[in-house]
Amino acid sequence: MTTQRVIGALRVDLGKQLPNGTWVQPPRAKYECLICLTTEGPVVGAAAVTAFVQTVRTKHDHREGARAA
Repeated sequence: MTTQRVIGALRVDLGKQLPNGTWVQPPRAKYECLICLTTEGPVVGAAAVTAFVQTVRTKHDHREGARAA
């Protein structure tokens, strides 16, 4: 049996977009790493949130033997 633990918290707010494509509330994201004791973000905007989530996944990959970016 493997033990799992929480090592960070990624918060993503998808925002609210009107049918015409106008953002009423743009997407936002923030990450808190419990191993590094750092907070990254918040970032705002659909493209920024997408890039941020991918960066956080590689930068904060603290699994044994994983390479962090």
